[in-house]
Amino acid sequence: MEHPPLPQGQMQFAINRESDPGFFAGMGIPFLRGHTFDPNRQLEDANQVVINESFARQYFPGEDPIGKHLREHSRNWEICGIVGDTRFAQPELPKPIQYYPLYAGELNNGSLVIRARADAEQFAIPVQKILAELDPDLPVSNVMTMDQLLGKSVVNENLNTTLLTAFASLSLLLASAGLFGVLSFIVAQRTGEIGIRMALGAQRSQVMERTLIDGIKPAIFGLVTGLVASAILVRSIQSMLYQTEALDPSVFAGVGILLLVVSVAACLVPAWRASRLDPMQALRTE
Repeated sequence: MEHPPLPQGQMQFAINRESDPGFFAGMGIPFLRGHTFDPNRQLEDANQVVINESFARQYFPGEDPIGKHLREHSRNWEICGIVGDTRFAQPELPKPIQYYPLYAGELNNGSLVIRARADAEQFAIPVQKILAELDPDLPVSNVMTMDQLLGKSVVNENLNTTLLTAFASLSLLLASAGLFGVLSFIVAQRTGEIGIRMALGAQRSQVMERTLIDGIKPAIFGLVTGLVASAILVRSIQSMLYQTEALDPSVFAGVGILLLVVSVAACLVPAWRASRLDPMQALRTE
């Protein structure tokens, strides 16, 4: 409310959530500034709202939002606290969220969060019995642990990631086999050349070193080109990643090392075989 009204047709987006004062501690959401709701203010007297860090950063840049006011539900709400960001849905990035008091009377349903040091599943039946004693007509559904809830929320993403990983592994295997086959064929075609070099007095170590250098150059060029293209295209799957960087150095390094080892083996194996042949026999392979 301290800001001027938005132009007609424009609006500010934020996710509305309702909670009680103990919700943030129960969910492990850190309080960054201010305080939670006043439990003595209920229904029409409830006028406090808590915002998350993304809300403060997006709508109050360079300002202190504590004490400022929002207009929502035809009422004025005072910002009393700022909490850490959470994900409303995985694997989406954090969005602006505003938490209103659960006891403000705006909702007719809610979720009960229980934080336990022991196995949380053992509290399911006792808690349902307590709720039934308080209100026999109150329905209880979707009793799940946090791990189960998180697993349910990312089931589609997990399937997509599994399929993507399987196809990526298959692609890497095919690339390795193809790379080995091509380089092996190219080096094998030089058997006659290797025979000539050895007939002229070249040592096996010299022949293998020369063959390795000549064969590894195009492999390195292709590897660098592929890694650069991957670094550019990997951003298209950024939305499928959760707590993982798109440009993960370990993944790129692992793929690069694997293909480099395959390239070295593809060059050395046929070169070693050719160097073991009698020079005259090697010349006859033309």
